[in-house]
Amino acid sequence: MSDSIRNFTESFLKDLEENENGFFKVENLDGLAYLTIFPAGKKGKDVEYREILKRLEVFKISEVSEDEVKRVLRSKDSQPHLIGKWPGKPEPSSLDLKISEDKMSVYGILHPPKFGGKLLTKEEIHSQLGSLGIVFGILEEAIGKLSQAEEYGKRTLIAEGEPPVPGKDGDIRILFQHPETPTLEEDEFGRVDFKNIQIIQSVKKNQKLAEKISPSPGKPGKNTKGEVLPFEEGKFAEWRLGPNVKISEDGNLVQSLIDGRPLIDRFGTIRVDEVCLLENVDFSTGNINFPGTIIVEESIADGFTLETDGSIIVKKSVGKVFLKAKGDIVLSGGFMGRNGGMIESGSDIYAKFIEQGKMIAKNSIFIEEAAMHSELIAGESVVVRGGRGEIIGGQCVAGKMITCTKLGAIVETKTILSCGMPPELLAELEDLKSEIRKNQEIIKKVDTSLQKLNDDSQRRSLTAEEKESLPKLQAIRQKYHSILENLYAQEQSAILSFDPDRNSFVEVEREIFPGVEINLGRNKKFSVKLKELPGPSFLYLGGDGQVAHSKVKPKRLGILQEESVETETSPD
Repeated sequence: MSDSIRNFTESFLKDLEENENGFFKVENLDGLAYLTIFPAGKKGKDVEYREILKRLEVFKISEVSEDEVKRVLRSKDSQPHLIGKWPGKPEPSSLDLKISEDKMSVYGILHPPKFGGKLLTKEEIHSQLGSLGIVFGILEEAIGKLSQAEEYGKRTLIAEGEPPVPGKDGDIRILFQHPETPTLEEDEFGRVDFKNIQIIQSVKKNQKLAEKISPSPGKPGKNTKGEVLPFEEGKFAEWRLGPNVKISEDGNLVQSLIDGRPLIDRFGTIRVDEVCLLENVDFSTGNINFPGTIIVEESIADGFTLETDGSIIVKKSVGKVFLKAKGDIVLSGGFMGRNGGMIESGSDIYAKFIEQGKMIAKNSIFIEEAAMHSELIAGESVVVRGGRGEIIGGQCVAGKMITCTKLGAIVETKTILSCGMPPELLAELEDLKSEIRKNQEIIKKVDTSLQKLNDDSQRRSLTAEEKESLPKLQAIRQKYHSILENLYAQEQSAILSFDPDRNSFVEVEREIFPGVEINLGRNKKFSVKLKELPGPSFLYLGGDGQVAHSKVKPKRLGILQEESVETETSPD
């Protein structure tokens, strides 16, 4: 063994021993939750109490003994300790009631029983209403439907009064184009022109951006508790203004102070962004950090970063780059991340295609042609339509909806979709993925050392030091493989244990191929195994809480027609 290899191995082992961070795992053994905490190295970081609590909240561990958790944290003895119960006992159906602030309406949302629990009766629903003082305008037909559990997760009107007619509030009329969602119009061939989605506008200095509309009067009337209520006068709309705009002297108009890009956010704030127009981004420009809108006409060199409080617009395809914007990110071309680049938006992302890349959007991701072997995470929707509209390989997570033309590939490429994911779970998943990447790097370094030793052993006899390092490296490799397996399991548990949005769904216009797995919550998995499933397909949670497959969108998801609905978990 050469001195350089021996020094590398010794240095690597010492570095691992001293700098290894502490870690923990939570396991389900016969319905009980066990916590194991492993100590850090001399210079490593210990596990923190809040990290453990956060993981327990994700897994919904009940009857947690905080004292025991703290004791285990102090001991760090690498042994499993009982800390609580894993969820799983029978729970009856439940009804969430919400009374409007004006007491004119009462809405209820019925949640399904869990693990064999019973349904609510009419009498129990009446009793729950009575406990809130609701005695007038109760809708018996609605209560009957709730007691028969016709639909879960739907917001149902249970009681209503005779409302006063309030004065109509004033409003703000926007005088520039500002679609809340992109205009994805298809031509006669079913293609969408992503260069014409009407989200890139421009205005001149002093151009009018918005005007106020005055309120109108109303009339009086009566609430669910029999109280007579006067009508409210209509209110004047208030301006919400960002940078680079001004109000006219009479207060009724807003104008632009600069030539730039007009925007209105989801909170109604009007602003005009400065525009940074670049030909290329490379070593001549360096990384870009700009407060307004960044427009790149040509290319962005691999490894460069663009970051902005506004939006990013790129006219060409990009490679292994890092784009981060609080606003939209628009790629007229595609994104070839080569398993290294990342695009992150605080709003929406638009691209022609993505291959071996990662996209994260607070709102939605829109892709025209294909998403191939990539990771897509969206708080609301992932839409892959317009051209080929294919999702092939990788992982796709969305809070409300995933829709595409084709899903998977004829060669049975593993493709995983998770829909209805609560946004607060995304951050925890990112932490888990980061831990996974760190451990993969350690295993890679260990494998490199082992391979060098094995190669040397084929040419000569190993020295005593080399023979001594072999079992150490193998033990480290086994240890980190075990850690990695546990992290993979925790990642899947997190994805599969959430309570999904009951209005979430997956829509596939054409084929779903074998190798595809669709998750809509804990133990709610749909997979295609032996042959492709022809479209159209809608996958959602049915009335029984299980995955349902239909050729048309169900009533509660926005289409009146409903037929050919069947509950499935794994079609052949």
